[in-house]
Amino acid sequence: MRVALLLSGDSGLRREELTVCRREDIITPSTYGETDAPVWELKVLGKRKKMRTVPVSPAAINALDAHWRDRGIDFFTAKDGPLIKPCFIPPTAHAQRKHSNGDLSYSPDGIDRMVRCAMKRLVAGLTTDDMKQLVATTPHAFRHTFGTQAAANDVPLDVVQRILGHRSLQTTTIYVQAEKQRMMREAARCF
Repeated sequence: MRVALLLSGDSGLRREELTVCRREDIITPSTYGETDAPVWELKVLGKRKKMRTVPVSPAAINALDAHWRDRGIDFFTAKDGPLIKPCFIPPTAHAQRKHSNGDLSYSPDGIDRMVRCAMKRLVAGLTTDDMKQLVATTPHAFRHTFGTQAAANDVPLDVVQRILGHRSLQTTTIYVQAEKQRMMREAARCF
């Protein structure tokens, strides 16, 4: 669950992309990152079968390491197979046939169910309105969070576009609304 949330929120991956990511497509710290805060690279097969590279945070790498340790595998030495993989396969005949080769990730709907389960666990102590909003959260919401936060933190729009895999820069501009509001407030103060 943690890996799916971090990869969606840190790298803007779609749920479908999470299901096709492979361990062999993650590159140990990028040569472009800082030595004290390494950033890893993940090659992702996105919409329209286009490959792109997205950054992966140290927190997501730590979560991936824990994810694979739970399965008795060292993430840093095992270099092939799905990037995330179920720990438990239901005993139904269909599930057993589907996962018989051991090389299958979650389904997109499985990612949805996982995120919804995590959100339900987090609702204790929240207001009713906050609970409703959190329970309705989907994996795609984390992609939007990434885009909005990246734009608000002055990541160049063309970089956000490439990370999110948008064909058009116009699609990416939806994430700059918060930044546009800040700009207008600052301009109004200046005037």
